Amino acid sequence: MSQQQLENLNNLRVERFRILVIGNANAGKTTILEKVCHPLGPPRVDFDTKLEPSASRGNHDIEQGFQIPTAHGFIFHDSCGFEAGGTGELEKVKDFIENRAKSEQLKDRLHVIWYCLSTSNDRGMTDAEMSLFQNGTGNVPIIVVFTKMDALDQVARNQLMWNDDLSPESIKKEVPIRAEAIFKERYLKRLDEVKHKPRYIVKLRGMQEWNASCNELVVKTSNALDRDTLNLFCFSILRNSIESRTKQVINE
Repeated sequence: MSQQQLENLNNLRVERFRILVIGNANAGKTTILEKVCHPLGPPRVDFDTKLEPSASRGNHDIEQGFQIPTAHGFIFHDSCGFEAGGTGELEKVKDFIENRAKSEQLKDRLHVIWYCLSTSNDRGMTDAEMSLFQNGTGNVPIIVVFTKMDALDQVARNQLMWNDDLSPESIKKEVPIRAEAIFKERYLKRLDEVKHKPRYIVKLRGMQEWNASCNELVVKTSNALDRDTLNLFCFSILRNSIESRTKQVINE
């Protein structure tokens, strides 16, 4: 496929899959988009111009969808997450979900929510972060993506180091078990108590590695969709893969 043919593909008026990405600063949203939209290697665009994790938190416009050059099959919307003591962003998200649900065309609706929560802190999930599960998201499936799971490994290791009865080898074996126990206590326990539970939970670790992927997130997203929306999602994934592979061949 030539460069001109690739441009013609990009200019086609096709329906696109719409995703709302929610997460506070440093929740790993940018990394997730990099991995989903660049399945064949490191990104070639500056995502800071598309999804700014902290610099302009007060300037987010959830209504303003954006696309990434290497993933024309998707439209992303960004929410900066929910902070303690503030209800403004939650109301914006609720209004956005309700308004999109009223759209007659499938392409204009919101198809899925990726709610990104970092495990690299000691506080677990706050009441503000839990608020979305108390209100619900209608028919839009929500997938909770726990990022930076590696941080819990370090917490577990630090706890085990205080046990003089454990050898270094034993500590290494116990770290994954202790980390999972911490995760269940800090995060899963709270999600079990909410009125509207997420459709799926995805745990990401090692995302700083160049060959890390979000395949589990893609699979869980497809499992959460009805037939019509699934067809749209699969087409978007296929289109993304074709474009990425074509560009790679052109650049070689």
